[in-house]
Amino acid sequence: MESSDEVAVHKHRIHLRTATLRDAAPVTLHLLPCEVPVNQPAPVGRFFTPAIRQGLGGLEVSFRGRKLRGEEVSVPPGLVGYVMVMEEKHDFSEGSENNEEQGEQELVESPEALERDFDCFIGATASFSRFTLWGLETIPGPDAKVRGALTWPSLAAATWLFATCWALSFGCPSPQ
Repeated sequence: MESSDEVAVHKHRIHLRTATLRDAAPVTLHLLPCEVPVNQPAPVGRFFTPAIRQGLGGLEVSFRGRKLRGEEVSVPPGLVGYVMVMEEKHDFSEGSENNEEQGEQELVESPEALERDFDCFIGATASFSRFTLWGLETIPGPDAKVRGALTWPSLAAATWLFATCWALSFGCPSPQ
């Protein structure tokens, strides 16, 4: 039962297409301090070639007449960043009624049947191990959201290590 204070939450089941992770080609990324209201591929390389200069305080570039300052940021060791794209669910209800195909499907469940329970799918279009983080007039500080996201894996690993040591000190089995 929902109370009047609660907002309805819509849950979605998302499927990661793991095969796309292996095929994701490395790219050069720039995280800009602006929002682009378009969410589709674009031939950016044809129109945007940053003329980056090494200034006294870091990297400098001009974007639409505004001065940006930035620095190279590496993805934490052992991890890889991915550029992801979301796909809408396909309708698999319109299939062929071939009896031979149906017999094969009884032996091995088709990918379409496995994907039926998901609302949408994500796949990698590119990979990266570092990117340039840009700020308007100044380099983004240590409180930038992206820096918090990059420290999370090491924090999670330290928490897991602490929990494992604590559990072992009491004779508990190691958490998986």
